[in-house]
Amino acid sequence: MLRDLLVEREDETAAISAGIASALERAGACVIVVGAAGIGKTRLLEEARSMAAADGMRVLSARGAHLERGYAFGLVRQLFESSLRRAGADERERWLSGAAAAAGRLLAAADGEQQSEMSLLHSLFWLTANVCQERPVLLVVDDLHWADEPSLRFLAYLQQRLYDMPLFIAAATRPSDPSAAMDLLDLVLTHPECRILQPKPLSPQAVGVVLAEILGESPKPTLLSACHTAAAGNPLLVKEVARALASERDDSAIEVDDVQLRDIGTKAVARRVSVELRRLSPAARRVAEAVAVLGRHADPRHVAAVTALAQADRALNELASAQILRRAGEEEAVAEFLHPLVRSAVYEQMDPSERVRCHLASAALLTREGHRAEETASHLLRVPNLTGEHVSMLRKAGMEALANGAPESAHAYLAHALTAEMTLEERLETLKDTIGVDVLVDVEAGLDHLAVALRLVDDPVQVAEFVALVGLAKLWVGLAEEMTEELIKVIADLPENCDDLRRGLEAILLDVPLVVVGFEHVCQRVARLRRLPPSSTINAALLESMIAGHESFAGDPRGLDRAREALAHPQMLAATTSGASASVPGYLTLLIGDLREGMDAYGELVTEARRQGSTVTLGVALTYRGMGWLRMGELAEAENDLREVIELHHITPMGVVLPLARGLLAEVLLEKGRIDDASAVITQVSLPPSLLQDGILYPCLHVQARILAGQGRYEAALEAAVQTGERFAAYNGGNPALVAWRSQAALCLHALGDTAAAQAYAHEELELAERWGAPYAIGHALRVAGLVSPMPDAVTLLERSVEVLRPSPARLELAYALVDLSACRRRQGQPAAARSLLQEGMDLAQRCGADPLVTSVRDELRALGARPRRSYLTGLEALTPSEARVAGLAATGLTNRQIAQRLYITVKTVEVHLSNTYQKLRVRRRNELGAILAKLPGR
Repeated sequence: MLRDLLVEREDETAAISAGIASALERAGACVIVVGAAGIGKTRLLEEARSMAAADGMRVLSARGAHLERGYAFGLVRQLFESSLRRAGADERERWLSGAAAAAGRLLAAADGEQQSEMSLLHSLFWLTANVCQERPVLLVVDDLHWADEPSLRFLAYLQQRLYDMPLFIAAATRPSDPSAAMDLLDLVLTHPECRILQPKPLSPQAVGVVLAEILGESPKPTLLSACHTAAAGNPLLVKEVARALASERDDSAIEVDDVQLRDIGTKAVARRVSVELRRLSPAARRVAEAVAVLGRHADPRHVAAVTALAQADRALNELASAQILRRAGEEEAVAEFLHPLVRSAVYEQMDPSERVRCHLASAALLTREGHRAEETASHLLRVPNLTGEHVSMLRKAGMEALANGAPESAHAYLAHALTAEMTLEERLETLKDTIGVDVLVDVEAGLDHLAVALRLVDDPVQVAEFVALVGLAKLWVGLAEEMTEELIKVIADLPENCDDLRRGLEAILLDVPLVVVGFEHVCQRVARLRRLPPSSTINAALLESMIAGHESFAGDPRGLDRAREALAHPQMLAATTSGASASVPGYLTLLIGDLREGMDAYGELVTEARRQGSTVTLGVALTYRGMGWLRMGELAEAENDLREVIELHHITPMGVVLPLARGLLAEVLLEKGRIDDASAVITQVSLPPSLLQDGILYPCLHVQARILAGQGRYEAALEAAVQTGERFAAYNGGNPALVAWRSQAALCLHALGDTAAAQAYAHEELELAERWGAPYAIGHALRVAGLVSPMPDAVTLLERSVEVLRPSPARLELAYALVDLSACRRRQGQPAAARSLLQEGMDLAQRCGADPLVTSVRDELRALGARPRRSYLTGLEALTPSEARVAGLAATGLTNRQIAQRLYITVKTVEVHLSNTYQKLRVRRRNELGAILAKLPGR
């Protein structure tokens, strides 16, 4: 058969063979074939299927389709649905066990609690892992450029976890397509472990092989040259040119006109389809059109229903003989086109009214048979002049897509529903649904829909409810001033009996000056809002959280208790994971006020955000927890959390939290001695010469000052530190517990010889830190004040720093204070005391992973004539928080896979943590862990 030809693809097949071999050795691999339509991508994937099957691998396949891009998790459904349907009860139970259960509900369209996208990605990963556990798997995805966005996110998520799986991903895509989700597609294509194959056009010799196969004889040199030029070496076009010649030439040899052949080459597929359909029966033409509308794997029953033809099977066979369709699927029970270009040619040649009729017939058929609302809606997206019944179906599909973690699809369905005629009440309800989805995927569309809604209503309460739906959306598109004016007016227009709605809007308004500079006048509302009478609603708690945030920024100690009370509201956790940004300042206030309590709160929030799959909330929680780990000196934990935020950003944009995460990551890397890596991370933030009006950039400026100081560039570091303070002050910020810019400026001034100015900055920070009352901030300020002060004041300040920090969890800051105090002891002529302090500081620094400090202390010990003892990282205190979590779960009897599913990590990561734990605790088996871990504080 012609379609079995595979010429000049030796390099590509070798790469596929290597990927299969890697998967067979439990080392996942990914290969993506990139090339123009017709270059032979599908043929290479067919070869991959054949090779994998020969090696005993399970093959799961899917193919994107242009008309079905809006169908959420469409490719994922193709990959797994048929295998789950064929699987026996025991096998299906194994595949859908544990964390994979939610994926089972998605694929079975079963009712259950709403699943966000992140929780579904996690569940689908475990479904894949469970399937791979039985035997290696080849996952094939063709026409990736037409993939729905949730399926692309799944592939990106899966790529990050490939390294220890017996899984080979083989996919194909065009290099560019106007309808593709290019950001996600680029993420998949640029993954470090993804190998890109780019098949070259066929040589003249290879074209000769194809022509001989079709024409039944070796082509003359002139014909060969002309065909190669006309088709530009594209295998599909070569075949179509040859078929066109074979069908149009007479029995005698012909001379080929280059211009004519070139015209045939550029239009070869559409031309052949048009010619073939004219030759076929009217029934065959109607069936081809029905299959084009029905999409992938058209069921002959559906074809017959849409065409109203009793002999649809006969027409399908006629189309197969003409090499337009082919039988596919289990026992060749469905029909599909030989190539997407053929389907496109048929679809585009249809009469527009017939196309709409077929889509309507298909939608009605799927509805009658009880298919998912989304399947029906994918046809209604192609239909103008919708009826009320169609609007109901599109709204249902939108909610279904949203429940399945696919807001992009929900957005498409609901936006199309709004094109229909409907009553004012129906339009307002549809607009509410649509705006709620818009803010997740297309802020500008949401604002357009908000403008429409506001033109339709004049009731102040309805206006306020619509404005509340978009939250801070206008801020993210540079309309902060318009948003602020609108909120102030809407709040003023509300009647007195709308206290709760007013509090919710005030909370949104107070968020503006914490994110965008130039809105100090909004901060003046805080004094009045403090005096509001108590209320038990969640909106009241969110407003209190915002007020606490303003107080903590300013260093007002009242903020800490206010944040505690607000976060204690029984609905706060659910509101936060649902996207209530007003809760964020409350959590941050708790973190910088009480490090232990704040870390407990963020731990709970991270766990709930993972369970609910709230990606943006998870990113925010991980970022601030990363800040907490950094302050505790848990540098490995901090790096893990902050890198996860950056990884999440590739799947779902993290907004203003991304530069904060990068700034904190740079600071972590700096503490670990990786100054070049820290500089590279800060460079990714792209700090502009003149700072933007919006964006939380002061943490990046602060770490930039530290990097410059570490490089000995103290004047530039001082400038960056002062700029940090100016930027922080623009948010009404002055609390050193949040940004200790004054101490950084003091250290730079001290290095430059301006001791008086250094002391002024240091003591100002100490005064502010003591007013706020957090041990970490006070201890740090005392330490820096000691470094820039003369003896004996330096000793007193450093002794106080150690005293404040010892009971706190801030181990790394304590290590610095101990080392700095040892230097004073040495200057006082107390070498024994200095050595003791140095050794304690080195032990802490080593446990934190602060390599530069460890190296510095070793040098100090040698200078004192001491031989640094080797630090052994053993015992319970040597366990990182992650190791302790994994070990604790292992001690309860959970398997490695169960631990991985619960903690949203891979089995390999669990194995690494347990191996480290065994070594540090000097045990050999997990049944020994329980007794030892029982001694951990809090257990």
